Amino acid sequence: MKTILIPVDFSDTNTNAIKYAADMGCDMPVKKIILLKSYYTSVYEQILPSPDFLLISADDIENERQKIEAQLKELMKKLKNRCHENIEIETVVSTEPIVRAIHNVVEDQHPDLMIVGGDMGHELSMIGEQIIEIAKSSPVKVLIIPPDCNYQKIEQALVPCDLEAVARLGVLRGLNTSHSWLNPKLMLLYVDPKKKHIGREAEFEASVKQLVNCYECKLHYSEDKNIVRGILNFATEQQVQLIIALPGKHSFFYNLTHSSITEALSLNARHPVLILK
Repeated sequence: MKTILIPVDFSDTNTNAIKYAADMGCDMPVKKIILLKSYYTSVYEQILPSPDFLLISADDIENERQKIEAQLKELMKKLKNRCHENIEIETVVSTEPIVRAIHNVVEDQHPDLMIVGGDMGHELSMIGEQIIEIAKSSPVKVLIIPPDCNYQKIEQALVPCDLEAVARLGVLRGLNTSHSWLNPKLMLLYVDPKKKHIGREAEFEASVKQLVNCYECKLHYSEDKNIVRGILNFATEQQVQLIIALPGKHSFFYNLTHSSITEALSLNARHPVLILK
């Protein structure tokens, strides 16, 4: 992994995510961290008065930009003090909405990973309000950091999976290349309240071994009727440092409704979630 992109809104959860990235950079081959701040002002905000009957002028917008640049400069200074000395820190200020700004930076800079702070259950920040849209639309992997989570070396990772779509596990092979950063022991969890795995354990084991033979891994089952609860309880019991969400319609993350994803992120106070693409 060479480059990490972090959207910035200066909230407490965002600051925690930046600290996580800095500490992770001391452990992994990170070369650059990009801090992206969007200060989009819509046309309507510029031509219509606020509730206080104030119009946003060009001077107001420029003053806001200068304020943001000063805040980013201070944040970059703190990040440099916490990061490995060889990591380059870059700041980007955009007038586009945050999702579009992210896509523009991804197109220009080709980051390997985006890190965002998940503040579900806390007072929502600007990034937190859009975290599901950001995660789903991002063309690069997204790492969501819970608000109270500190970096721990990633030695064990949990991969919730639907073994009816076992071929999806093949995407894991790209994570532990020499250019990447992730080579933990994998714990594959099939939450199967309908008990469809019974009698097919050997078949599933063989498929997993063939697809994920570059990792030390073990297959587990849960019959919890609540998928989110089953995943989070297992993650806590096994003391994993990361939950990995596979891409596609069979992913536990993408297969949840918007409200279920919100609930999952709210309940998940301990474990970073890596969303693959």
